Amino acid sequence: METEFKFNVKDPSVFDSIVENAEINKIGLEAVETIDMHASYFDTPENDFRKRGIAYRIRQENERITATIKWDVNVSDGLHRREEFNLVVNDERFAENPDIDLFVSSEAYDVLYEAACNKKLVKVVTMDYTRRQFKVDTGKSISCISIDEGTLHHVDGTEIPVCELEVEWYYGDEKDFINLANLIQEKYELENEDRSKLQRAITH
Repeated sequence: METEFKFNVKDPSVFDSIVENAEINKIGLEAVETIDMHASYFDTPENDFRKRGIAYRIRQENERITATIKWDVNVSDGLHRREEFNLVVNDERFAENPDIDLFVSSEAYDVLYEAACNKKLVKVVTMDYTRRQFKVDTGKSISCISIDEGTLHHVDGTEIPVCELEVEWYYGDEKDFINLANLIQEKYELENEDRSKLQRAITH
């Protein structure tokens, strides 16, 4: 299960202010990490995954390639909850021509097969962005705060800029995680984002 808040950000320096802010610095911080991301999303020609609320993503994160399935999405006031399954692939050929068999030993396979059987998959959206992130340990919960800056590319050629702040819950007290996200939102007057990057790229 993935649980995270998403916020629209107009000025990416907000992220630096969060890192430096005295209120936040009272809790344990890990060093800021920078990751270059290239993501491709796949569906059937009939958009069977989209119709079922499923996302099939292949993402290169610096040198690592990861395949991800997301489903059963629930969103309210910027808080996104969804089932998620990840596998490290590190095979560039598969990244360009994926199928559902990679997930055959997981519950994600049943979700994919029920939606689309073994139909051929096609690329529908790509994304290029840089993520800066750091982990936060409040003593009650551990979360990751990140900012993504880059571009969403629809297959029709449309390009959409993205600048998004996320606060993701790793484990611990969920209420403490929510309090942390609310603190950040209120202090920096951030706007909730109820759409995923994929939804924004598709519904441009």
